[in-house]
Amino acid sequence: MKPFQFYAAKNMPELKLGQSVSNHEQMTFSGEGEDVKTTFTLKAKNYEGSLSLFRVESGIKHETFGFIRTVIGKDSQKIEFNEYLEPVDFQAYLDKERGFMIFQAPKKQCRGVLAHLRSDFCGIELGEMEVDFTKVIQLKKEYLGAWFKQVSARVQASALFGNQIQEDSLFKRLSQEASLSNVTIPWILGNAEHHVMITSRGGVVLLQNYQGNIGLELKLVMNVQENLLEHVWHEKGSKVLEDETTEEPEAGLFKD
Repeated sequence: MKPFQFYAAKNMPELKLGQSVSNHEQMTFSGEGEDVKTTFTLKAKNYEGSLSLFRVESGIKHETFGFIRTVIGKDSQKIEFNEYLEPVDFQAYLDKERGFMIFQAPKKQCRGVLAHLRSDFCGIELGEMEVDFTKVIQLKKEYLGAWFKQVSARVQASALFGNQIQEDSLFKRLSQEASLSNVTIPWILGNAEHHVMITSRGGVVLLQNYQGNIGLELKLVMNVQENLLEHVWHEKGSKVLEDETTEEPEAGLFKD
């Protein structure tokens, strides 16, 4: 699986090729301060179609128990920890004309970097997106999978897989009682069928292996955005009229 997470690009500085913008956040690990630097570097202005390529470098906090063995002086010692900083390094793509940025990274890394950006403004402001699945089903009539959350007081999540599951009585019942977290749909591009997951926060996850063909992957992701997402999403926290299919980013979102 390969995730691509969309964000509304509300503000982006103009960078020259190879130029970077960064911020710093002071975080605490086991009582000690740690300076976390988040950097966006423009690697290519015309990378793929309308997309510019960025390299994102940062670190995210994990809270989990573990230990390491190290040598202090001549003695081997075991040091336990319950949190640690994981370095992250991933690609991001900016479509300036359409007003969005795509993180090519797992959800936890995306959320961590987004939190860093919000803690210390560096010229980059990204907004989270929300998908209206009641509009998705109007445009895509076939579901291959669905993940529901908050199913009941005892069941946190439930997953359904199969063909035409949207016609099943269980799917219809869960749609009334729980919240959809993501759906998997068949997507036709050219003469091939692809299996694509759409998440409630504007993510596109490619479920098939394209052998590192990033050109094909981006072409597929952008095709999904143009023909589906832009008709069913809005920025998180914004008000959407009942008859709206999308909330287009305004021109002039990018400030010098």
